[in-house]
Amino acid sequence: MIPIARLGDKHVCPIHGPNAIVSGGKAMIDGKPVARMGDKTACGATIIMGSSMSTDDGKPVAYLGCATSHGGAIVSGSPAHKILP
Repeated sequence: MIPIARLGDKHVCPIHGPNAIVSGGKAMIDGKPVARMGDKTACGATIIMGSSMSTDDGKPVAYLGCATSHGGAIVSGSPAHKILP
């Protein structure tokens, strides 16, 4: 089980450095919208991975380690809520 990524969680971009996830879905985890495949980061990267087991509004839920379109990865997530990749 891997921590679920949420709005505001961190992404490390090899082009722009560390920045936050800035869009999310309808489902809430720890009072924040979940991040999903297709959501954006502050540098403009798109989350390009998500869980094959969990979706929100038809989009796979993102988690710690998911890749982004700039070649980066999500590096933080919920300490209490986890999913299968």
